[in-house]
Amino acid sequence: MQTNRYHPLIVSLHWLIFLLFAVALIAIEYRGQLPKGDPAIGNVMAIHKQAGVLVFVFAIVRLLTRLSTTAPAILSRWPLIRFVAHAIHVVLYSLMFALPITGTLLSQSSGRAVMLFGWTLPTLVEKNPGLHDSIESVHVFLGNSVYFLVGLHVLAALWHHFVLRDQTLLHMSFRKQN
Repeated sequence: MQTNRYHPLIVSLHWLIFLLFAVALIAIEYRGQLPKGDPAIGNVMAIHKQAGVLVFVFAIVRLLTRLSTTAPAILSRWPLIRFVAHAIHVVLYSLMFALPITGTLLSQSSGRAVMLFGWTLPTLVEKNPGLHDSIESVHVFLGNSVYFLVGLHVLAALWHHFVLRDQTLLHMSFRKQN
């Protein structure tokens, strides 16, 4: 059975994860503006890490919900556009998992615990400066790619809404469709 909109939980999680990504990205950009040794860095990094861990938790719920519900069809008559839209969704889902995982490994490989509301997450790796440098490169690359991919995602949604005038943008809204 085909539907013309995403399940309300998917819509809610979409926007919640977007906000958490925004918080994580704003925090890390703000951290870059602070002078080395500033005591605020610890708090800013705590916000960044907690937002990242919450992205991971909600991404699991989102993926499980997505696998158990029906999604609207990708609205395009061109197979290449449908393929690219699907591929970008897969990459965005992958980033929702890869960034928090690499972020956790990054912190732990530098000897820092990762906390979520006062609870320490299980240690996956011990302190290892060589591993830390490798993971940092991956985490930074993935983090920077979020700007491009989310920008592309937003532009595509706006293109569908204002140029093609189809229902694609409304699939991820709380508004009732006609």
